[in-house]
Amino acid sequence: MAIFNPENSIWRVTGKLVDLMILSVFWLACSLPVVTLGPASAALYHTVVQCIRGNRRDSWTLFFRTFRDNLKVGALTTLVVLAVGAALLFLHGLAYQMAAAGTAESVFYLCYTFLLLLPLGVACYLFPVLSRFTFGVGGLLSNCARLAIVHLPSTLAMALELYLALELLLRIPFIALVSFSGVTALFQSLFLERIFAPYIRAQLGAEEDGENSDR
Repeated sequence: MAIFNPENSIWRVTGKLVDLMILSVFWLACSLPVVTLGPASAALYHTVVQCIRGNRRDSWTLFFRTFRDNLKVGALTTLVVLAVGAALLFLHGLAYQMAAAGTAESVFYLCYTFLLLLPLGVACYLFPVLSRFTFGVGGLLSNCARLAIVHLPSTLAMALELYLALELLLRIPFIALVSFSGVTALFQSLFLERIFAPYIRAQLGAEEDGENSDR
């Protein structure tokens, strides 16, 4: 019967959902040392795009290969992100304490909280960009900051989604752990792949020109 055909659309969708949950578990396991959060996120994003949105079927192999390939730059970038994040959260705590002093301080606190969406948005670009392009730590940070500003509406949308996903993770950790990272990567790919498209085409064009010149 057609319903038992592995190529049936129901089975394919079910398979992708199962893969998405397994990839989320892989991401969690590879992120536990904390410093490897970056390469794990790069591996998750690349695998979601290629295997969940695309038609590749080697999701487990692709995840760990991408993790390995981006380990060095991803880990160093993670250290920078953690340091900046800790500083911003410390300042947020100070602003929260100041907010009790009066109206002006409360307005400052609200403005500062809103502005935190921008660095959170930059973070949304970092490891997806690392998974698709080759950069050192400095080039990765600077180029992602530019992308975040140029594509500000998409940046704010991704930052808000990531914030809500983290809130869900904190409130319902058991349920969210098995799905939130994969679902977040899938959601953000809807913005990021559109943003990446012209750069990928330019990169492919440059590679083709290089091959032609070598002949």
